[in-house]
Amino acid sequence: MTRIRFPRLFLAALAVTVSCGLSAAEDEMPAIALASAEHAPLVAVARAGQRLVAAGDQGVVVLSEDGEHWRQARSVPVDSLLTALSFVDERQGWAVGHGGVVLHTEDGGESWSVLARLESRPVLLSVLFENAQHGIAVGAYGYAAQTRDGGRTWQPLVVSAEGDDFHLNHIFAGRSGGLFIAGEAGHAYRSLDHGESWQALDTGASGSLWSGAGLRDGRLLMAGMSGRVLLGDRQGERWQSLDSGSHEAITAVAQLADGRVALVGNGGLLALSDSRLERFSAVQREDRLNLSALAPRTDGHLLLFGPAGVIAQ
Repeated sequence: MTRIRFPRLFLAALAVTVSCGLSAAEDEMPAIALASAEHAPLVAVARAGQRLVAAGDQGVVVLSEDGEHWRQARSVPVDSLLTALSFVDERQGWAVGHGGVVLHTEDGGESWSVLARLESRPVLLSVLFENAQHGIAVGAYGYAAQTRDGGRTWQPLVVSAEGDDFHLNHIFAGRSGGLFIAGEAGHAYRSLDHGESWQALDTGASGSLWSGAGLRDGRLLMAGMSGRVLLGDRQGERWQSLDSGSHEAITAVAQLADGRVALVGNGGLLALSDSRLERFSAVQREDRLNLSALAPRTDGHLLLFGPAGVIAQ
């Protein structure tokens, strides 16, 4: 029997599924202009210096200097789903999404241009730029590619030596210099040479891992299906399970200024760890909206992102 698999694109709320034939239309239209774009479905958020930049469905990108007042980006040349963002400073950033699209901004997200449409138009799920030249994008069915010229040209990467096609859901950097990928069915990978070669990690998990983060003390965190949270050492050699306080799928993690870790996920899940990262306290929003991303505000409060756009916590 053929497996039907759903990568971490956006949550059930967008009803986005992936198939081998999915690609961007040849006559791509620019992003839809909205009167209140901050209420459009949003999937990803990143910081460009002090500015917050969030992106999502129909090519919508919104910006905020304070997390309270938002405006739509002036120019985004595609109306496809944008799934991930990466900034190297307050001005230079990249966005990826459906149809293998790679966008670039040089003004902190105000305007964007198409740098590339990757061969076979894969569904891209995550992107990480280590600097203004070197970046790696990963996605559905084991897709991975890197660029060494700021995103203009891309070369395929082999992440799994086994040649499998498990979805590569999220790429992130550890504090000790390694790169890590959280993947489908408990698969995770590590590179200690800036993405040139990859090794599989034994996480002990079987369910999909959808997000990860390098913590400030050097340890690693991955999270995913059924409320699973894994805490790893600096190299990802040893992992232990933490109780998230929920069985809902976790879609994003972030470390707060005080060292605690926040998690969001399906069913309106929001969980906060204690200061020693030993346990989490979980609550569910009354609206039960699936959540896809989060960002700490400068005042210590959290911003949540999902099918209703920006949600102040």
